[in-house]
Amino acid sequence: MNFFKTSICVFCCAHALLGNAQSLVDSIKQLKPVEISSLRLNEFSSGNKCETIDSAMLNKYATSNLADVLTNETQVFVKSYGLGSLATTSFRGAGASHTAVLWNGFNIESPMLGLLDISLIPSFFLNDVRLQYGGAGALWGSGAVGGTILLNNALPFNRGLTVSAMASMGSYNDAQQQASVEVSKRKFASSLKIFNHQATNDFTFTNIAKRGFPEEKQTNAELKAYGILQENLFQISSHQKLNTRIWYQNNDRNLPPSMTEDKSVANQKDDALRASTEWQRTGERVALLARVAYFNEGINYTDSMIHLQSKSRSEVTIAEAESRFSITKLDAVNIGFNNTYSQASTLDYGVNKYQNRTALFASYKLHTKNNNWNVLLSARQEFIKNTSIPFSPTIGVDGKFLKYFYVKMNIAKHYRIPTFNDLYWAQGGNPDLKPENGWSEEISLNHQHEIKSISWYLGASLFNRTIDNWILWSPNAANVWSAGNVASVWSRGVEYKLNATYTFKKLKVKLSGLYNYVLSTNESSAIVGDASLHKQLMYVPIQNAQGSISIGYRHFSVSYTTIYAGYRYTSTDNLVFLKPYSVSNVSLNQLILLKKWSFRIFVQLNNVWNQTYQVMQYRAMPLLNAQAGVGIYFNKPNKP
Repeated sequence: MNFFKTSICVFCCAHALLGNAQSLVDSIKQLKPVEISSLRLNEFSSGNKCETIDSAMLNKYATSNLADVLTNETQVFVKSYGLGSLATTSFRGAGASHTAVLWNGFNIESPMLGLLDISLIPSFFLNDVRLQYGGAGALWGSGAVGGTILLNNALPFNRGLTVSAMASMGSYNDAQQQASVEVSKRKFASSLKIFNHQATNDFTFTNIAKRGFPEEKQTNAELKAYGILQENLFQISSHQKLNTRIWYQNNDRNLPPSMTEDKSVANQKDDALRASTEWQRTGERVALLARVAYFNEGINYTDSMIHLQSKSRSEVTIAEAESRFSITKLDAVNIGFNNTYSQASTLDYGVNKYQNRTALFASYKLHTKNNNWNVLLSARQEFIKNTSIPFSPTIGVDGKFLKYFYVKMNIAKHYRIPTFNDLYWAQGGNPDLKPENGWSEEISLNHQHEIKSISWYLGASLFNRTIDNWILWSPNAANVWSAGNVASVWSRGVEYKLNATYTFKKLKVKLSGLYNYVLSTNESSAIVGDASLHKQLMYVPIQNAQGSISIGYRHFSVSYTTIYAGYRYTSTDNLVFLKPYSVSNVSLNQLILLKKWSFRIFVQLNNVWNQTYQVMQYRAMPLLNAQAGVGIYFNKPNKP
């Protein structure tokens, strides 16, 4: 019932927004048509550092997951527990729950955990991935503290019939199959994608936690996963579009023991159903968007060794409306409404829990005639019963100077509301928790230029962020772990980025380099004698870097990538740590074109120097391993 009430409310608000915006601009002379996008990131993120991983890059990782993409191509540190296991993100020294993950504009993080396992997101299902660094509470709401990941799907019109299939085999009995069918007419497009993945992940590793450092084989690490994504796009009229999306995925994973454990029989089954629909109307003065989503996710965790079985399920409905318009030729306005209803059930809560959140947000952007400079003001106010949510403003500036130089500056308020587990878990949940909140500031200087056959990009960013009322689980006087607002964290650092490309006829050489220096320290604590004061947060590397070179000639390409992660502390007092590691990967791709058909053959070599390393303490990572596969693509254009 709440789902339908929310849907009706958002569509009524959408028409109200449209009417108000229309009356506002009626007295202004006719402007150019307003094009609306489902991503506020496109127009209202001035001052933030943003990156895009396009479909061409994602195709390179077609048989990988989002964790692999972010590890190899971005400055985001990915905390991986090993092949087939949990992987989460850390933007600029923040925690996993401080990353907002949105699928076509909808936040898909668990209301129970407040995070998303990005190892479960197949890159095959995505058309592009966009990253926004820094706080963005005004745009995306709760959780957009360290950064935001936007996962997008897009269907084109009038492309004809496109069919693709891919199969790969890899080390440790890794086998994957994928297929997609797309029908694209002048006013209708539909796509179906499916995948299947199985692996035993029984690699050999050196167990540094046991005497003599014996070689052991990973056990209880099997993975089975499959999923389907179906999309439709309708051109209702010259000014209106409607899309629908359904994404179902099932994952069955055995959870391997750590290096300090002799055996594990734990298993976790995840299933997720995500469905959404979105309506857009564009006009000469006003653009309108209204959309609704429903998410249903379950986790079934079992461990027969300790006679444990834990089942949980959550349901989320989201309804949202936005209206965009211009008052003059030199500005853009966005106003919107969001309602999110969440409910969750597990024996550890006692009774089912629910939460209804309503938010109002608005942005105003002023730009120069040539669009060289932009000034942005944004704000968001969220409402939750019996919870005080901070007002979240943002101011951003970006511009071009000296012809080839660009500057970005941003100051933003951010926040994160407590999760259901934080509030209601039977042993340690705290219903009196306050939302985390703080401020982030950043400034970036970028240089981009091209001379004949050489082009390059240089970027440097300075950032500063505070998070107050940081929620941590720690033992109380009765030695029971409980949640509390116990810390204030200060993160600051610098990021560098370099891209250079040389092109000569059919030869293309590309170099890239990324480097981060991040200090993220606990500056205050409610715990007496807390040894973590002024110490680096656990598993936040002070330094990490990535470098790559790729060479392409005609339809063949080869690339070499090295990833470096510095010291990561594994204790809050910084007395215990993991040593730095460096891992290198090589990929080879050959594309064969035959009129309507094309074939892709690829080989991926991971950890080519056979390094022993740990991302997380006592979690084994594989040595040298490989994957190879072939893809087939077919396209039949529409008749003229």
